[in-house]
Amino acid sequence: MSHGPRPTRSGSFARRSAVLMASFTLLLVSTGCQTSDNDAGKSQTQKDAERLARQQSVRDHLERTYAIGPVTSASFGYDVRWQFPIPGERIKFMTPHDDRLFIVTAKNDLLCLQADNGRRIWTVSVARELQDVHSVTYIPESELVLVLADSILLTLDANTGMTKTAVLGKAHQNLDWIASTPGVLSGEHLIYGSRNGQLIWQAWEIGFGWKAYQVAHSIRISPVLRSGIVCCVSPDGIVSAFAARDATQLWNTKLLDSIVSKPAASDHAIYVSGVDQHLRAFDIHSGRTLWRVLTENALVDDPILIGDHVYQQIPGKGLASFTALPVNKLDGELNWTCDSNSGTVLTRNGDTLVTWDPDARVLATISATQGTPVFSKEFPKIVQVISDDVRNGTLLAINEDGQLVCLNPLR
Repeated sequence: MSHGPRPTRSGSFARRSAVLMASFTLLLVSTGCQTSDNDAGKSQTQKDAERLARQQSVRDHLERTYAIGPVTSASFGYDVRWQFPIPGERIKFMTPHDDRLFIVTAKNDLLCLQADNGRRIWTVSVARELQDVHSVTYIPESELVLVLADSILLTLDANTGMTKTAVLGKAHQNLDWIASTPGVLSGEHLIYGSRNGQLIWQAWEIGFGWKAYQVAHSIRISPVLRSGIVCCVSPDGIVSAFAARDATQLWNTKLLDSIVSKPAASDHAIYVSGVDQHLRAFDIHSGRTLWRVLTENALVDDPILIGDHVYQQIPGKGLASFTALPVNKLDGELNWTCDSNSGTVLTRNGDTLVTWDPDARVLATISATQGTPVFSKEFPKIVQVISDDVRNGTLLAINEDGQLVCLNPLR
């Protein structure tokens, strides 16, 4: 396995993208000021029509250049910040964190980009091609990056991408339990699920598997961490909560069927959607059921918690909004449903929710308060869209040609 930064190309595409965007306004202005020797015999109407045609030509060019163009982005309430090419590379996943964006390719190359301008900082190979890389965790205060793969935990220098020994451990830590989920960082421990159904506390600073707790037959969904409590779910329908500090189990319960979606959590509750058609809210400290809603079909999409509302895609019904902590309503409190929206919420941008349907490849916005559609468009070539925050988050979208575009909310 080889590690180390690869040289970046001079004159990066991200900088060229910025130049293109700056040129957009200049071209629109200049086309309105250009005159030719032939203009003398033209009417003002003809001149205006030709100027508008030139401006439209510039807009069309930029729309074709970007994975999501500036005109289309504005329709969603966003503008184009930068674009970066990853030619010939299929993307496994992206992880935004503070001022960095980490991208894992199908070949298990890890790219580190500057989040504000798309500049590539470094690229390294982190695992063999047939292995699974589960998560990338950035620790700014230590200037370290933790890469969790099937049977190994790598520690990288955040500035160079070179392997770097942790405080007392090794740069390459062989895992005692094969990882099957992304890891979540809790101080000196990286907590992840293993193939044999155990929740593992890996002491990453010393390279030692500190504790393992048998939860189910297998764990496939990333654990979630909130207020010092780590919660995990399993295909067996088991929901468990542990004190992250000492791995003490706080509670567990078993649902009527399997769970295939990642829960959402707040300081007070954990929200779990199940194949048994229920959306449930449990007290995160005690496991007491706060409310539950029986829906029409099996729930396979993640519930998304934003502020006081939980958003759930219900197959055959559409996107639904529920009050996160209703008062004395054990059957939950439905606010609205949008039957025309088949996506999962990425972020709330002002008064609108931004959703993405990966199957239909449709990006859409709807009213956050009423659930009414605002704008939607199909993007046949876009394969992945994520947001770096559930509130006014930046959007990151990548298409089949390997063009990664970053969209910022309009202020």
